[in-house]
Amino acid sequence: MAVTFEFVIEKGFHFAEVFGKRFGMPVAENRVYLPKSLGDGYIQEMQLREGLSLCMHRYILKQEFSLKRLELAGPSKMLTLKFDCRKVALESGQQETHLFAPGCEAELGTGNFFTEIFFPAKQEIYFLVINVARELLVELLHLSGEEAALRNQLLTNPSFVANVSMSVEMESALKDLSNTTLGAPFYLLRCQAKALELIYLLFAKITERVNDTEVAVNRADADKLYEVRSMILKDLSVAPRLNDLSKKVNMSPTKMKTLFRQIFGDSIYNYFQHARMNEAARLLRDHSVTETGYRLGFTNMSHFSRLFEKYFKTKPKKFKGGNL
Repeated sequence: MAVTFEFVIEKGFHFAEVFGKRFGMPVAENRVYLPKSLGDGYIQEMQLREGLSLCMHRYILKQEFSLKRLELAGPSKMLTLKFDCRKVALESGQQETHLFAPGCEAELGTGNFFTEIFFPAKQEIYFLVINVARELLVELLHLSGEEAALRNQLLTNPSFVANVSMSVEMESALKDLSNTTLGAPFYLLRCQAKALELIYLLFAKITERVNDTEVAVNRADADKLYEVRSMILKDLSVAPRLNDLSKKVNMSPTKMKTLFRQIFGDSIYNYFQHARMNEAARLLRDHSVTETGYRLGFTNMSHFSRLFEKYFKTKPKKFKGGNL
Protein backbone atom coordinates (compact mmCIF):
# COMPACT_ATOMS: atom_id res chain seq x y z
CA MET A 1 0.00 0.00 0.00
CA ALA A 2 1.27 3.45 -0.92
CA VAL A 3 2.36 5.94 1.72
CA THR A 4 -0.04 8.90 1.42
CA PHE A 5 0.59 12.55 2.25
CA GLU A 6 -2.45 14.85 2.21
CA PHE A 7 -2.24 18.62 2.33
CA VAL A 8 -4.22 21.81 1.72
CA ILE A 9 -2.53 24.89 0.28
CA GLU A 10 -3.59 27.81 2.47
CA LYS A 11 -2.00 31.17 3.22
CA GLY A 12 1.42 30.66 4.78
CA PHE A 13 1.60 27.00 3.70
CA HIS A 14 5.17 25.65 3.63
CA PHE A 15 5.37 22.18 2.07
CA ALA A 16 8.78 21.21 3.47
CA GLU A 17 7.81 22.10 7.02
CA VAL A 18 4.46 20.28 6.84
CA PHE A 19 6.15 17.24 5.28
CA GLY A 20 8.89 17.26 7.92
CA LYS A 21 6.33 17.42 10.71
CA ARG A 22 4.31 14.57 9.19
CA PHE A 23 7.32 12.24 8.92
CA GLY A 24 9.34 13.47 11.89
CA MET A 25 12.21 14.84 9.82
CA PRO A 26 14.10 18.10 10.54
CA VAL A 27 13.99 21.01 8.10
CA ALA A 28 17.19 22.98 7.52
CA GLU A 29 17.58 25.82 5.02
CA ASN A 30 14.08 24.99 3.72
CA ARG A 31 15.16 21.45 2.80
CA VAL A 32 13.83 18.22 4.28
CA TYR A 33 15.19 14.77 3.53
CA LEU A 34 12.95 11.75 3.09
CA PRO A 35 12.95 9.22 5.91
CA LYS A 36 15.09 6.24 4.92
CA SER A 37 12.07 3.95 5.08
CA LEU A 38 10.43 5.96 2.29
CA GLY A 39 13.37 6.64 -0.01
CA ASP A 40 16.55 8.58 -0.70
CA GLY A 41 16.44 12.25 -1.61
CA TYR A 42 14.96 15.54 -0.53
CA ILE A 43 12.28 18.20 -0.90
CA GLN A 44 13.55 21.78 -1.25
CA GLU A 45 11.31 24.82 -0.94
CA MET A 46 12.27 28.42 -1.56
CA GLN A 47 10.78 31.87 -2.01
CA LEU A 48 12.40 33.41 -5.07
CA ARG A 49 10.67 36.80 -4.94
CA GLU A 50 7.33 38.22 -3.91
CA GLY A 51 4.69 36.14 -5.67
CA LEU A 52 7.08 33.46 -6.94
CA SER A 53 8.14 30.31 -5.10
CA LEU A 54 9.09 26.75 -5.92
CA CYS A 55 9.14 23.34 -4.30
CA MET A 56 11.58 20.78 -5.71
CA HIS A 57 11.21 17.02 -5.16
CA ARG A 58 14.33 15.01 -5.99
CA TYR A 59 14.36 11.37 -4.92
CA ILE A 60 14.18 7.66 -5.64
CA LEU A 61 11.50 5.93 -3.59
CA LYS A 62 11.70 2.61 -1.79
CA GLN A 63 7.92 2.58 -1.35
CA GLU A 64 5.03 3.77 -3.47
CA PHE A 65 4.11 7.34 -2.53
CA SER A 66 0.95 9.37 -3.11
CA LEU A 67 0.62 13.16 -2.83
CA LYS A 68 -2.95 14.40 -2.38
CA ARG A 69 -3.69 18.11 -2.63
CA LEU A 70 -7.17 18.65 -1.26
CA GLU A 71 -9.59 21.01 -2.94
CA LEU A 72 -9.52 24.66 -1.90
CA ALA A 73 -12.82 26.52 -1.86
CA GLY A 74 -13.07 29.53 -4.14
CA PRO A 75 -10.65 30.96 -6.73
CA SER A 76 -6.95 31.31 -6.04
CA LYS A 77 -4.73 34.34 -6.61
CA MET A 78 -1.87 31.95 -7.38
CA LEU A 79 -1.34 29.69 -10.38
CA THR A 80 0.48 26.39 -10.19
CA LEU A 81 2.98 25.06 -12.72
CA LYS A 82 3.91 21.41 -12.20
CA PHE A 83 6.81 19.64 -13.89
CA ASP A 84 6.88 15.89 -13.36
CA CYS A 85 9.85 14.06 -14.85
CA ARG A 86 10.19 10.32 -14.29
CA LYS A 87 12.73 8.12 -16.04
CA VAL A 88 13.16 4.37 -16.17
CA ALA A 89 16.29 2.71 -17.50
CA LEU A 90 15.94 0.56 -20.59
CA GLU A 91 18.69 -1.55 -22.06
CA SER A 92 18.83 -1.52 -25.83
CA GLY A 93 21.75 -3.50 -27.21
CA GLN A 94 24.96 -2.41 -25.53
CA GLN A 95 23.73 1.06 -24.65
CA GLU A 96 21.59 1.96 -21.67
CA THR A 97 18.86 4.39 -22.59
CA HIS A 98 16.14 6.08 -20.57
CA LEU A 99 12.48 6.36 -21.36
CA PHE A 100 9.99 8.83 -19.96
CA ALA A 101 7.74 6.86 -17.63
CA PRO A 102 3.93 7.28 -17.52
CA GLY A 103 3.03 10.42 -15.61
CA CYS A 104 5.91 12.42 -17.05
CA GLU A 105 4.27 15.73 -17.91
CA ALA A 106 3.99 19.45 -17.27
CA GLU A 107 0.84 21.25 -16.24
CA LEU A 108 -0.47 24.78 -15.75
CA GLY A 109 -3.59 25.38 -13.72
CA THR A 110 -5.32 26.97 -10.79
CA GLY A 111 -4.42 25.62 -7.37
CA ASN A 112 -7.99 24.94 -6.29
CA PHE A 113 -8.32 21.47 -7.83
CA PHE A 114 -8.13 18.23 -5.93
CA THR A 115 -5.12 16.41 -7.34
CA GLU A 116 -3.46 13.11 -6.56
CA ILE A 117 0.02 12.32 -7.85
CA PHE A 118 1.21 8.75 -7.55
CA PHE A 119 4.94 7.99 -7.54
CA PRO A 120 5.94 4.32 -7.91
CA ALA A 121 9.01 2.89 -6.23
CA LYS A 122 12.37 2.58 -8.00
CA GLN A 123 11.90 5.44 -10.43
CA GLU A 124 14.11 8.49 -10.73
CA ILE A 125 11.86 11.43 -9.80
CA TYR A 126 12.36 15.09 -10.63
CA PHE A 127 9.18 16.89 -9.58
CA LEU A 128 8.85 20.64 -9.33
CA VAL A 129 5.95 22.90 -8.40
CA ILE A 130 6.21 26.61 -9.18
CA ASN A 131 3.62 28.86 -7.55
CA VAL A 132 3.26 32.26 -9.15
CA ALA A 133 0.84 35.14 -8.60
CA ARG A 134 -1.47 35.74 -11.56
CA GLU A 135 -0.44 39.38 -11.97
CA LEU A 136 3.25 38.53 -11.78
CA LEU A 137 2.93 35.78 -14.40
CA VAL A 138 1.25 38.17 -16.84
CA GLU A 139 4.03 40.67 -16.18
CA LEU A 140 6.75 38.05 -16.75
CA LEU A 141 5.19 36.92 -20.02
CA HIS A 142 4.98 40.52 -21.33
CA LEU A 143 1.55 39.84 -22.81
CA SER A 144 0.46 42.47 -25.30
CA GLY A 145 -2.98 43.39 -26.59
CA GLU A 146 -2.69 40.64 -29.22
CA GLU A 147 -2.67 38.05 -26.41
CA ALA A 148 -5.77 39.45 -24.72
CA ALA A 149 -7.46 36.05 -24.49
CA LEU A 150 -4.50 34.43 -22.73
CA ARG A 151 -4.04 37.46 -20.48
CA ASN A 152 -7.69 37.37 -19.48
CA GLN A 153 -7.56 33.64 -18.71
CA LEU A 154 -4.48 33.99 -16.54
CA LEU A 155 -5.90 36.94 -14.63
CA THR A 156 -9.56 36.08 -14.22
CA ASN A 157 -10.41 32.46 -15.04
CA PRO A 158 -11.30 30.93 -11.64
CA SER A 159 -10.55 27.37 -12.66
CA PHE A 160 -8.59 25.91 -15.58
CA VAL A 161 -5.88 23.40 -16.40
CA ALA A 162 -3.62 22.63 -19.37
CA ASN A 163 -1.37 19.59 -19.62
CA VAL A 164 1.57 18.88 -21.97
CA SER A 165 4.12 16.11 -22.28
CA MET A 166 7.55 16.68 -20.75
CA SER A 167 10.12 17.94 -23.25
CA VAL A 168 13.84 17.20 -23.23
CA GLU A 169 14.50 20.91 -22.60
CA MET A 170 12.26 20.86 -19.52
CA GLU A 171 14.02 17.76 -18.25
CA SER A 172 17.41 19.42 -18.69
CA ALA A 173 16.30 22.56 -16.81
CA LEU A 174 14.90 20.43 -13.97
CA LYS A 175 18.13 18.51 -13.63
CA ASP A 176 20.20 21.71 -13.66
CA LEU A 177 17.98 23.10 -10.93
CA SER A 178 18.19 19.99 -8.75
CA ASN A 179 21.97 19.79 -9.17
CA THR A 180 22.54 23.37 -8.04
CA THR A 181 24.54 23.21 -4.80
CA LEU A 182 22.63 24.50 -1.81
CA GLY A 183 24.32 27.62 -0.45
CA ALA A 184 26.50 28.15 -3.52
CA PRO A 185 27.18 31.77 -4.61
CA PHE A 186 24.10 33.32 -6.22
CA TYR A 187 22.13 30.16 -5.41
CA LEU A 188 18.74 31.89 -5.34
CA LEU A 189 19.50 33.81 -8.54
CA ARG A 190 20.34 30.59 -10.37
CA CYS A 191 17.18 28.92 -9.08
CA GLN A 192 15.12 31.91 -10.15
CA ALA A 193 16.67 31.83 -13.63
CA LYS A 194 15.85 28.13 -14.00
CA ALA A 195 12.30 28.66 -12.76
CA LEU A 196 11.80 31.40 -15.36
CA GLU A 197 13.26 29.13 -18.04
CA LEU A 198 10.74 26.43 -17.13
CA ILE A 199 7.88 28.94 -17.24
CA TYR A 200 9.01 29.97 -20.71
CA LEU A 201 9.32 26.35 -21.93
CA LEU A 202 5.86 25.46 -20.65
CA PHE A 203 4.15 28.46 -22.23
CA ALA A 204 6.02 27.99 -25.49
CA LYS A 205 4.56 24.50 -25.71
CA ILE A 206 1.07 25.41 -24.52
CA THR A 207 0.71 28.33 -26.94
CA GLU A 208 1.63 26.08 -29.88
CA ARG A 209 -1.82 24.55 -29.62
CA VAL A 210 -3.94 27.58 -28.65
CA ASN A 211 -6.71 28.21 -31.16
CA ASP A 212 -10.05 29.92 -31.53
CA THR A 213 -11.94 26.95 -30.09
CA GLU A 214 -10.34 27.29 -26.65
CA VAL A 215 -13.06 27.01 -23.99
CA ALA A 216 -13.15 27.42 -20.24
CA VAL A 217 -12.64 24.32 -18.10
CA ASN A 218 -14.24 24.11 -14.69
CA ARG A 219 -13.18 21.86 -11.83
CA ALA A 220 -15.88 19.26 -12.44
CA ASP A 221 -15.04 18.94 -16.15
CA ALA A 222 -11.31 18.74 -15.44
CA ASP A 223 -11.91 15.91 -12.98
CA LYS A 224 -13.90 14.06 -15.63
CA LEU A 225 -11.16 14.47 -18.23
CA TYR A 226 -8.51 13.14 -15.85
CA GLU A 227 -10.87 10.21 -15.21
CA VAL A 228 -11.07 9.65 -18.97
CA ARG A 229 -7.29 9.58 -19.16
CA SER A 230 -7.11 7.07 -16.30
CA MET A 231 -9.57 4.80 -18.09
CA ILE A 232 -7.55 5.05 -21.31
CA LEU A 233 -4.31 4.11 -19.56
CA LYS A 234 -5.83 1.34 -17.42
CA ASP A 235 -5.74 -1.24 -20.25
CA LEU A 236 -3.49 -0.38 -23.18
CA SER A 237 -4.47 -3.54 -25.04
CA VAL A 238 -7.93 -2.15 -25.80
CA ALA A 239 -8.45 0.94 -27.95
CA PRO A 240 -10.70 3.53 -26.29
CA ARG A 241 -14.35 3.63 -27.31
CA LEU A 242 -15.45 7.25 -27.29
CA ASN A 243 -19.13 6.57 -26.68
CA ASP A 244 -18.36 4.30 -23.73
CA LEU A 245 -16.00 6.85 -22.22
CA SER A 246 -18.45 9.72 -22.62
CA LYS A 247 -21.24 7.73 -20.96
CA LYS A 248 -19.03 6.80 -18.00
CA VAL A 249 -18.18 10.43 -17.26
CA ASN A 250 -21.60 11.78 -18.28
CA MET A 251 -20.25 14.15 -20.93
CA SER A 252 -21.10 14.47 -24.60
CA PRO A 253 -18.53 12.90 -26.99
CA THR A 254 -17.97 16.24 -28.72
CA LYS A 255 -17.30 18.12 -25.49
CA MET A 256 -15.13 15.28 -24.18
CA LYS A 257 -12.97 15.23 -27.31
CA THR A 258 -12.63 19.02 -27.37
CA LEU A 259 -11.65 19.33 -23.71
CA PHE A 260 -9.33 16.31 -23.84
CA ARG A 261 -7.36 17.83 -26.69
CA GLN A 262 -7.34 21.21 -24.96
CA ILE A 263 -6.05 19.82 -21.65
CA PHE A 264 -3.70 17.10 -22.93
CA GLY A 265 -2.75 18.54 -26.31
CA ASP A 266 -3.73 15.56 -28.47
CA SER A 267 -6.70 13.46 -29.51
CA ILE A 268 -7.84 10.63 -27.26
CA TYR A 269 -6.71 7.98 -29.74
CA ASN A 270 -3.27 9.52 -30.39
CA TYR A 271 -2.73 9.88 -26.65
CA PHE A 272 -3.62 6.20 -26.23
CA GLN A 273 -1.22 5.09 -28.98
CA HIS A 274 1.64 7.14 -27.57
CA ALA A 275 1.17 5.57 -24.12
CA ARG A 276 0.83 2.15 -25.77
CA MET A 277 4.19 2.48 -27.52
CA ASN A 278 5.91 3.66 -24.35
CA GLU A 279 4.55 0.58 -22.60
CA ALA A 280 5.79 -1.57 -25.48
CA ALA A 281 9.31 -0.23 -25.00
CA ARG A 282 9.11 -1.08 -21.30
CA LEU A 283 7.78 -4.60 -21.92
CA LEU A 284 10.51 -5.37 -24.46
CA ARG A 285 13.02 -5.44 -21.60
CA ASP A 286 11.64 -8.78 -20.44
CA HIS A 287 9.46 -10.12 -23.26
CA SER A 288 9.78 -11.08 -26.90
CA VAL A 289 8.46 -8.85 -29.65
CA THR A 290 5.56 -11.23 -30.29
CA GLU A 291 4.59 -11.49 -26.62
CA THR A 292 4.84 -7.72 -26.20
CA GLY A 293 2.59 -7.18 -29.20
CA TYR A 294 -0.01 -9.67 -27.96
CA ARG A 295 0.00 -8.15 -24.47
CA LEU A 296 -0.85 -4.79 -26.03
CA GLY A 297 -3.68 -6.13 -28.16
CA PHE A 298 -1.91 -6.55 -31.51
CA THR A 299 -2.76 -9.61 -33.60
CA ASN A 300 -0.69 -8.48 -36.58
CA MET A 301 2.98 -8.25 -35.57
CA SER A 302 3.92 -6.45 -38.78
CA HIS A 303 1.50 -3.68 -37.86
CA PHE A 304 2.94 -3.57 -34.33
CA SER A 305 6.48 -3.35 -35.73
CA ARG A 306 5.57 -0.52 -38.13
CA LEU A 307 3.82 1.46 -35.41
CA PHE A 308 6.72 0.98 -32.97
CA GLU A 309 9.19 2.15 -35.62
CA LYS A 310 7.05 5.22 -36.26
CA TYR A 311 7.43 6.28 -32.62
CA PHE A 312 11.01 5.17 -31.86
CA LYS A 313 12.66 5.27 -35.33
CA THR A 314 13.80 1.67 -34.94
CA LYS A 315 12.16 -1.73 -35.18
CA PRO A 316 11.23 -3.45 -31.89
CA LYS A 317 13.61 -6.34 -32.57
CA LYS A 318 16.54 -3.96 -33.01
CA PHE A 319 15.42 -1.92 -29.99
CA LYS A 320 15.51 -5.06 -27.88
CA GLY A 321 19.05 -5.70 -29.05
CA GLY A 322 18.60 -8.63 -31.39
CA ASN A 323 18.40 -11.13 -28.54
CA LEU A 324 15.40 -13.06 -29.91
